[in-house]
Amino acid sequence: MDSSADSSKSAERQVRFRIDFVFEVRSLDDEKRIVTFLAKPNPRRYEWRSEGGKNYLYDKFDKLLFPEDIIARLAEDSIGQPIYYQPPKIGDAAEYVQSRRPMILSFLKGEQSPPTFADPSDEFLGSLETDKLEFVILSLDLVGSTKLATTVPASEYSRLIQTALFEISDVVPLFHGHVLKYTGDGIIAYFPAPSFITKNDLALDCALTLRRLVQDGLNPVLVETGHEPINVRIGLDSGEAAVVAIGSPTTKQHKDIIGAVISLACKIQSHAPVGGIALGDVTVRNLHTGWRTICCEMDMGQGWKYADPETGEPYRVHRIQFT
Repeated sequence: MDSSADSSKSAERQVRFRIDFVFEVRSLDDEKRIVTFLAKPNPRRYEWRSEGGKNYLYDKFDKLLFPEDIIARLAEDSIGQPIYYQPPKIGDAAEYVQSRRPMILSFLKGEQSPPTFADPSDEFLGSLETDKLEFVILSLDLVGSTKLATTVPASEYSRLIQTALFEISDVVPLFHGHVLKYTGDGIIAYFPAPSFITKNDLALDCALTLRRLVQDGLNPVLVETGHEPINVRIGLDSGEAAVVAIGSPTTKQHKDIIGAVISLACKIQSHAPVGGIALGDVTVRNLHTGWRTICCEMDMGQGWKYADPETGEPYRVHRIQFT
């Protein structure tokens, strides 16, 4: 079992660093529901080093040194703090995707029930007692949908996109996220605090499941019904954003999320390889050690103009390596 903690530096855009721990259970009282455990920095990611007569915890991924007294203070500050645990609502992504294929076929044949209308995202944002919150933003674009639009009748294309976006949207809440808006042939989704660290893991897990859904769930049914397969580009980034009401009540007014993290997630998505997942540096730094091992930095080229507010250097973007 692993957990994590984070620290931050002041900057125009809050910068976070994750520390992963492994737990060793020392005692368990079922009646009082109390667990005593020993937390150790994950040895896959950290090692102790001595420099100048002082001990430091060295992060082998981010090349950071954490002074021993900072780690001790972190342990003290953790006493009495709540532990958030939000596992995905599905246990096996491959099994879930396979289970959806009959429903996808039913949708494509026009056998679905009449739509109902609901906006859980607006209800959630409207319930917040703060106008700022930390989010992980997921931007997804369907690749190949334009070609579909020019090769099939409009009514058939509409049903294809409706089916794809229904299935994609249905996955997001299984990872404790919400769909913020639709972008024609894509979505923007968000994964809110209170546990910023956990949300990064959940958002990436969701992105991997969405990619699998399109490739192993939607595409086999598309091919079976005589259509060309499609693909996805997915981008993720993390940070603070404002929760505001936009629009006019005389036409349309709703709660929205406004901030650089939204724009950056969409821009990162546009640079993702076809069938790939790209992630901003803040998201990557706050992923669990297991996820970090499948990330590699992308060469964004001279045209990439987004700067890291902490260093002034080009903002680093990473991609998931698929075997």
